[in-house]
Amino acid sequence: MLTSTSIMANMPGTRDALQQVAGLADRASFGVHLNLCEGRPLTPARSLVDASGRFCSKRTLAARSVTGQLVLADVEREIAAQIGFVRDHGVSISHLDGHKHLHQLPVVSTAVANVLPRFVIRRVRITRLGGVLRARGATLLVRELLAMKASRKFQRAGLRSPVRIVDLQAFMSLGARPTRGSCVDSRGPVELCCHPGTAAADVHKPGSHGRHAELEFLLSPRFPELLAANDARLVSYWDV
Repeated sequence: MLTSTSIMANMPGTRDALQQVAGLADRASFGVHLNLCEGRPLTPARSLVDASGRFCSKRTLAARSVTGQLVLADVEREIAAQIGFVRDHGVSISHLDGHKHLHQLPVVSTAVANVLPRFVIRRVRITRLGGVLRARGATLLVRELLAMKASRKFQRAGLRSPVRIVDLQAFMSLGARPTRGSCVDSRGPVELCCHPGTAAADVHKPGSHGRHAELEFLLSPRFPELLAANDARLVSYWDV
């Protein structure tokens, strides 16, 4: 089972996060968490921003990506700038993923496939559930279809990804006798998708993830017990 940490190059907590890397490098892999929908870009990326010069919303970005309004060169420059910022602060970058999964959008995924080899980054996150039948609801179905298409593009570029993801909430809900193999796959690493945080994080950024509950579970004896019951072991993105 795969775990990792990602860094956003253009958000308020970035510099604090970068200061933590050196002390954790022997226990974690660090990726770039590509941000294209919050705050301001690092480059003059006109097709990515609104009239105020801030990134457009994720819905607007998605609409632009499928209507030919995104300029590939804009996206490539912004991706390169964000990767370069993290790299230039001494981080050995194992992979790239995307805030709100937007790196899997048309045009954006092409830009990712074009840029990562320039930085000798060989791994990229994909949010595949393992098939459209696993997608519950329209939102997850669209995400699964985008992930499948992006995955083929990334593979052609020589990029590697986990074979699928498992949400920590589903893993937490397993009974006392979990289903064997629920988080392992003979084809390769499975990513455990989680958003752990403090109780204050749940108040500051409410959503579908119970951040504090996830943190408590990950720190509890129950977590390694479930890993052992499912014949799973923790690895990092360097092992993909």
